[in-house]
This record gives sequence, C-alpha cells and structure tokens, in this order.
Amino acid sequence: MQNTETRNLFYTGEDLAANYLKRKGFTILERNYRIKGGEIDIIAQNEDTLIFVEVKTRKKHSMKMTLMNISYTKQKRISLTAERYINQYPENVKSKIRFDIIIVFFYYEDNTYSIKHLEDAFIPII
Repeated sequence: MQNTETRNLFYTGEDLAANYLKRKGFTILERNYRIKGGEIDIIAQNEDTLIFVEVKTRKKHSMKMTLMNISYTKQKRISLTAERYINQYPENVKSKIRFDIIIVFFYYEDNTYSIKHLEDAFIPII
C-alpha cells in the first residue's frame, strides 16, 4: 500500500498531465479508465488521433529510470485495456491511435515541476 504522500503525488501528477493536454488542445475523454487487469491514466482525443496516456510522476529528474518502469508487461496491460476501450467506444476511433507517456518531475527545492511528453512512446502489444 502506498503512503498518503506518494498517493497524493501521483494524483497531482495526473492532474497536471491532464491540464497540460487540455492546454495543448486535447479533449480528455477518460481519466483512470479501469478494467479487470488494467488501467489507463488518461484517454484523450486530438483531432483524428485517440491517445492512451501513461502518467509517471517522479520527485527527481531521472528519465532513464522512469522509462525502465514501463515494462513489457505494463505495456501489454495498457494495450489490452486500450483494446477493451476501443471495443466499448468504437465511435471515439476516428483514424489514428497512439500510446504516449507523460512524465511529471517535481522539484521540491524550489516548488516547481516540469513535464516531458513522449508521443508514440510504444507500439501496442496484443
């Protein structure tokens, strides 16, 4: 079980990621879409692209460690969850589908954050 501080950090990171996407013109369709065996943090639409977003929140700037945390198993789980979403809401698929990662880095020393958006971060594994 995660402690309260860690859980709050993740929720704050997801909120910042969703707001970032909205500012970029994306429409947020779902947050924390869950099925048995999987979850997708954010599902968004941008023009003709349906985007499944995994949000990672970190206290330090360590891109390598963050990307290593998106294991093959995690990618497969996200892919299967996305497939279920597409089957449930086929009207949301206009043309393209993409899997992104957004990393939110918190810098507590000066109370700031930065966001790194990796588009097409991985190819779905079905």
